[in-house]
Amino acid sequence: MQDFQSRGQVSPSVDDMVGVAYFASQVVSLLAERNLRTPVEPRSSLVQLLIKASLSGSRERFAELLTEMRRARVSVAALADVYIPLAARSMGEDWVEDQMSWLDVTLGVSRLQALLREIGSAWAADQVGDTGHGTVLLIIPDREQHTLGPMVAMNQLRRYGVSVCLRIAPTTEELRSLLAQRAFDGVLISIATREKLDHVARTVAFLKKQSASPLPVIVGGAVLTTMSEVATCTGADLSTNDIGEALESIGLKFDSMCVLKRA
Repeated sequence: MQDFQSRGQVSPSVDDMVGVAYFASQVVSLLAERNLRTPVEPRSSLVQLLIKASLSGSRERFAELLTEMRRARVSVAALADVYIPLAARSMGEDWVEDQMSWLDVTLGVSRLQALLREIGSAWAADQVGDTGHGTVLLIIPDREQHTLGPMVAMNQLRRYGVSVCLRIAPTTEELRSLLAQRAFDGVLISIATREKLDHVARTVAFLKKQSASPLPVIVGGAVLTTMSEVATCTGADLSTNDIGEALESIGLKFDSMCVLKRA
């Protein structure tokens, strides 16, 4: 659940989304289907093409990207789980090194997020009713301005057939109401920075206190790249960025055939 953090609210215009809309309409049906358990070795040339397409927003750039991804037999799942996060991270690194402007990075990442939303709609377990693969609550804490990483995680969960309830900066009253109204198999919390650890620790304690039955809480996010004892610091049951490991810890068995159909 790693992410490049945005400092501003810059969004692409409708005209800027022409390429994204075109690419998303083609990608699910045309890209190769592969088993998600197969390791993906990303191609740097495709990452660069994705960056160029997201920066331009043009249909022509996205058409070129689609052609190359089809030729390389890249799956939709690999696009969502590997290439989009890599492209966002690369743009963030270029900004840090003064090789790309903040505006370009923000617009590029916004288009990547839009693309992820579009292609993820085919995997939305919440739109097809009870899948029988469990329900989780995904929380992004207050003032954590990262969204791409949690969106990647949410799409992965839905491909596994898990219903996801996403809440951004929920209040304690909202969480109390949710736990009273819905039965969750577990909670996932995405954390980008160390500064939110104390806040997350209070949230974890509140969730466990309010739940009528034992409620597994898993933490993940970019913070795991800078420290290892995140679960201990927050009181969570596990810290990981591996969705499969998180589901197994919760007690949910993901259906590989379901994943293949959604990929």
